[in-house]
Amino acid sequence: MLKKFAYSLLGLLLLPSLLALGLALYQLLVDLQIDDTGRALLTRFSMGAFGWLVVFLLITRPVKSYILAHELTHLLAAWLTGVPAGQLSFHRDGGSVKVARTTLWISLAPYFIPFYCLLVLFAHVVAQLWWDPARWSFALPVLLGFTWSYHLCFTVYSLSRTQRDIQPYGLLGAYPLIAAVNLLMLCLAVSAVNEHPFSADLRLILEHQQHIYSVLYRRNGLNYR
Repeated sequence: MLKKFAYSLLGLLLLPSLLALGLALYQLLVDLQIDDTGRALLTRFSMGAFGWLVVFLLITRPVKSYILAHELTHLLAAWLTGVPAGQLSFHRDGGSVKVARTTLWISLAPYFIPFYCLLVLFAHVVAQLWWDPARWSFALPVLLGFTWSYHLCFTVYSLSRTQRDIQPYGLLGAYPLIAAVNLLMLCLAVSAVNEHPFSADLRLILEHQQHIYSVLYRRNGLNYR
């Protein structure tokens, strides 16, 4: 109970950060559309994202493929942090991975990491070792938009149901953190393709955070230094 209370308190403290990240993402997207290249990339990404949304809402929901990605992400998160893991199993109704110990990172990684986006990027990196990436320059942002929308739709879909991964941290502890990390990843993804220096975009994100929290402190009669 003490652990769940601590994470719930952290989730409450993160709520203003969601607004700040949303504002930062909006400004980064506006800046991206200033030049023709950025506008074209955003259009293609949006095409892919909308394409998956249509598939998800109107055609089919390949739940088993998501469960496989979900469990593989648990496994990857454990390996990256040096935690022994193995014995992966999955089926249409769920799956599991045995790990030596669980952490916040291992438990929530599938809700942070767009697994199939990483596969697309990995294939892109490997393929350009032998072929000119200009061959698929149009398709890459479309595929990334499609797989990111896949990640987002299934994250919302799975979180609308009871998840054992979430229970140790509570809804108030896990949901704001999941939303914050996804917004931050989108901000960083937009920053990676625009013409601004990364340091400038990072400063923009931090300034929005500082502004939102300082406004809250002033409204509560606190001195912000």
